[in-house]
Amino acid sequence: MAISRFLLPLLLSLAAASCVSHTKAIHDVREVPLSLTAASGDVVALDELWRARDATVLVFWSGECPCVRRYQERVDSLLDRYPAERVRVIGIASNAGESFGDVLRVAKERGVRIPVFRDEDGRVAQAVGAHSTPTVVVIDGGGNIRFRGWIDNERLPGDSGREAWLDLALVGVLEHRDDFASQVPTYGCAITRSAFVSSHCSRCSEAK
Repeated sequence: MAISRFLLPLLLSLAAASCVSHTKAIHDVREVPLSLTAASGDVVALDELWRARDATVLVFWSGECPCVRRYQERVDSLLDRYPAERVRVIGIASNAGESFGDVLRVAKERGVRIPVFRDEDGRVAQAVGAHSTPTVVVIDGGGNIRFRGWIDNERLPGDSGREAWLDLALVGVLEHRDDFASQVPTYGCAITRSAFVSSHCSRCSEAK
């Protein structure tokens, strides 16, 4: 009984600290020193990427996730539909169990058009609250996280009933509006923090 009385306050304090940290992370990345590794091997500070654009789209990427592959065309099309001087789109590989070399090889084989960066130790994914691939996070030019979720509700462009969540958010950010959903459902394959844990996929398990 004495052990329970000792552990309960400790567990409650840890839970409270975790909630505070998570809440701060999903709203603002300005005070968090984060970096990514480019294909060239150069280390790039995350703020160098979002400061240079009105909106920076982070697409959490995996060469093993069927959901990522299914959404590749929709992700690549962002490069054609939004001006490069205002919107930057990058892929981020955070899985501990995938080497960066393998990630880049798969991306090249598939003809992926967006640049893919390595997120060592999954620190960027953790900071912005991304837990699965292909979660998308939009950061505005002020370092504020404006959107987190999936590109759409798993319907192809042009399909009846499609909800273009990411497009609505991007247009809103570019037009300096906030009348869009800032957080929508995410599914896909879990981002692994250990090389010995397999990535588990929910929904999107069968390519359509």
